[in-house]
Amino acid sequence: RQKGAESRIATIVIRGSTDNYMDDIERAVDDAVNTFKGLCRDGRFVAGAGSTETELSRLIELYGLQCPGLEQYAIKKFAEALLIFPKVLADNCGALDQETLSNLLAAHTEGKTNFGFDCEGDGSFVIDATEKEIYDLYLTKYWALKYATSAANQILRVDQIIMAKRAGGPKPRGMGAQDPDDDE
Repeated sequence: RQKGAESRIATIVIRGSTDNYMDDIERAVDDAVNTFKGLCRDGRFVAGAGSTETELSRLIELYGLQCPGLEQYAIKKFAEALLIFPKVLADNCGALDQETLSNLLAAHTEGKTNFGFDCEGDGSFVIDATEKEIYDLYLTKYWALKYATSAANQILRVDQIIMAKRAGGPKPRGMGAQDPDDDE
């Protein structure tokens, strides 16, 4: 309900039979409002259906092959982590995830950078996401990758700090002095 033509506030009344159903509807409305806000801030899109993550993974892995030393292993693992997105998408649709990933990587290796997983088809088919008009908000992808990378780096820093410093705490008692409270 929106009372005034100039008003920027609207009321949405939600009815449902169970609390779980109401919570799901509330989340859906909240997601829709946030998507609209994202579109108003920045109207850029990237190809969806897991194609962006697959292409980023491929490019990062190629970059990792050029890096010397142990850094290349960390870069390769980051590239593998990006493939979780299309893998989960395939899993949720009931497709074989490894077959889907191999089909996606083969398409991207051939230069089909906008190819993603077809969740409406049978099996592990890949499609051109831009042709099917499957898009994701650029800002959503940007911030998701930025926060995930930041969280992973923070965990690695904490692990390095713990491994670099000796644990504190009380020193073990020596054999010579006895506790004054011990009478025996």
